[in-house]
Amino acid sequence: MKLWQNVFSTDIDSLADAFNRSIDFDKRLYRYDIQGTIAHVNMLAKQQIITNDEGNRIVDALKTLLTDIENGTVVIDETYEDIHSFVELYLTEKIGAAAKKMHTGRSRNDQVALDMKLYVLDQVKEMQKALVELIDALIQTAQAHTKTIMPAFTHLRKAQPSTYGHYLCAYIEMFLRDLRKVTLVEETCLANMPLGSGACCGNTYDIDRMYVAEQLGFEDITYNSLDGVADRDYILDFLYAMSMICMHMSRYCEELILFSSEQFGFLSVAQAYSSGSSMMPQKRNPDMAELIRGKTGRIYGSLLQMLTTMKALPLTYNKDMQEDKENFFDAVNTTLSSLHIFTAMHKTLIIHKEAMYLSAKDSYITAVDAADYLVKKGIPFRDAYSAAAKLVNYCIDKNIYFHHLTTEEIATIHADFDAGLLEAVTLENSLASRNQIGSPAPEMVEVSLEKYLQRLAAYKGSATF
Repeated sequence: MKLWQNVFSTDIDSLADAFNRSIDFDKRLYRYDIQGTIAHVNMLAKQQIITNDEGNRIVDALKTLLTDIENGTVVIDETYEDIHSFVELYLTEKIGAAAKKMHTGRSRNDQVALDMKLYVLDQVKEMQKALVELIDALIQTAQAHTKTIMPAFTHLRKAQPSTYGHYLCAYIEMFLRDLRKVTLVEETCLANMPLGSGACCGNTYDIDRMYVAEQLGFEDITYNSLDGVADRDYILDFLYAMSMICMHMSRYCEELILFSSEQFGFLSVAQAYSSGSSMMPQKRNPDMAELIRGKTGRIYGSLLQMLTTMKALPLTYNKDMQEDKENFFDAVNTTLSSLHIFTAMHKTLIIHKEAMYLSAKDSYITAVDAADYLVKKGIPFRDAYSAAAKLVNYCIDKNIYFHHLTTEEIATIHADFDAGLLEAVTLENSLASRNQIGSPAPEMVEVSLEKYLQRLAAYKGSATF
């Protein structure tokens, strides 16, 4: 069942027919195909390319079809070539000759370009909702842990004092950037409407493209028919945004897996988001975090596949571009499901404050503060650094930490080490001294969180989802 079946003198080979068919995956575009067709038919009637009566009959039939598909009365027949063929030929069976006029002034090439943009716009809204929910959850947790001390790491080695709230702020920053990327995809899609580009060079009818664009909520139309048909940049933009979202989730999940292990013990993952072992009864595995980490590669694959598909295509439409759908649909589903699980899992984490604190305390992560203590007394930093290194080595040799030191001991290491040093190298004082905006001092974390709340409120105020 094809729109072009009368063109060839012989039928297409059955294997080739199955290979060419796309309805098994592009049927999810039915809503957008009908939505775009209604706008197109309204325009044809307005321009008197078809009669008002014909336009009304077609639009009424399209609306009925949409309702029937969504309530299950009509099941999309997968023997059709694609969703566009199904809609047009189904309506022809229902209302006769009038339906044969609804494709006037357009091609499946510009039709599918429109359908994909409308689909992306809907999925962008779902992605925005999921990101906002996640960022809200991270902010709420961070607000409760601005004073929960933990070590920060470089090279996965304890480096300097931080707080769990400050740690979460790093991910809030990442996901706010992701929200902006997704919103830019929306802006790109809304910027121009491709219908009217035809197969590649427009058409000969007196169509009103802006009228169609206004019905569908677009800001403008495309101004080159070749690019209007061939453009898939917005899909690549969305795939890149989803790759970044998943990369950020994967980084968090990697640390969640580490921090919830016996070696760290900073966090516990709720049983609802863990699994056991078929052999070892003591195991509680962070499977959801591992799956999110694993699925990230799947999203990267979709991005690379689409880049590879588009990299050498001559203008305008080529059948290769049918490959813009399956992996893309999967990437959207995978990213959204990962975001929902990720957010729910985060909300149920159990935070072990004491374990975080002890890990920071039993270390030498305030060694820089020892050097800074001397610098503030006028000693050059490199000399102060050497003295702090000696202090660390002394403790390692004695198998002790800074909080075990006495004033008498530190005086033997450097003449300017005195009782004030023992105060300077405490975790609390070290954090309190890091009081620049963006640093982990509790009051500075609160400043950052207030800024994030403002950004999120501004975004929610302007969002259309």
